[in-house]
Amino acid sequence: MPSIPPLASLRAFEAAARLRSVTKAAAELNVTHPAISHQIKQLEDHFGVQMVQRVGRGIIPTPIGEQLSNLLTDSFQQIENFCDEVIRSKKGKSLAVASVASFASRWLIPRLPKFMAAHPDIDIRVIYAPHEIFEMRSDCDVVIRYQEHPAAANEVGVELFSGESRPLCSPSFLARYGDLSTPEKLAQVPLLHDNDRAVWASWFESAGVKLTAPLAGIIYEDFNLMSTAAIAGHGVALCPVELVREDIAQNNLVVLSDIGVKCDGNYLLLHRKVPSNTVLTFRDWLLKEVKRGGSKPARS
Repeated sequence: MPSIPPLASLRAFEAAARLRSVTKAAAELNVTHPAISHQIKQLEDHFGVQMVQRVGRGIIPTPIGEQLSNLLTDSFQQIENFCDEVIRSKKGKSLAVASVASFASRWLIPRLPKFMAAHPDIDIRVIYAPHEIFEMRSDCDVVIRYQEHPAAANEVGVELFSGESRPLCSPSFLARYGDLSTPEKLAQVPLLHDNDRAVWASWFESAGVKLTAPLAGIIYEDFNLMSTAAIAGHGVALCPVELVREDIAQNNLVVLSDIGVKCDGNYLLLHRKVPSNTVLTFRDWLLKEVKRGGSKPARS
């Protein structure tokens, strides 16, 4: 008997083990529920060991099944990456980068010409990644975003730098309002908000200030709008320090306090568990740029 079981059985088992569901595996592979069950049974008969256990309406792999599942998932991903590379090689190398708008506009885009000059054979496409979507998108190779939780099991998360936010304003705003070195004084000036007022409320709580009235100030639905308003002198904004380091260095923004919020979150580069060579090239370049810029390390 051949030591390697039929590919159909391996494919069915990998999908079911990864999704923890025969039903979901059947939908993904566009076959029937009994077909998946039959292929798993065929695989177990081939090895003479149990590969999955039924739990409620789902399944979980046995220890030996988990080992085989992980091996198959990585192997199928490598095969898929290779096939993609072969197809893309006919049109030249390509890289789709999905990024939150704040990172793309304030950090990545100004540096992209350097990457393009060093790798003219790679065609880059930058895609907007909404804050509320945390999973890897099927139409991208890399995701760059801020998050406070580790990467998913089928992804690799590479920490870039801390997402800690502190109060910042323009030099002209500071000159107009005078000393803003204490939280109590900041509570008396116009504040700028990103999406809602919850982050500022959290900051004042961290600073030990009990607010006696609801916070006021303009709410912006986009970080770039808020940071532009801060640079224009419209108020004080809570911004990720590492993201606006260039604006601080150029004296467009001034840090007003050492007290920070969102200290447990990091900006991450996410890619699939088995990345392509093009993804690795981009990842290594990005990490060198982070190190070159002297950014504060990500918080583990």
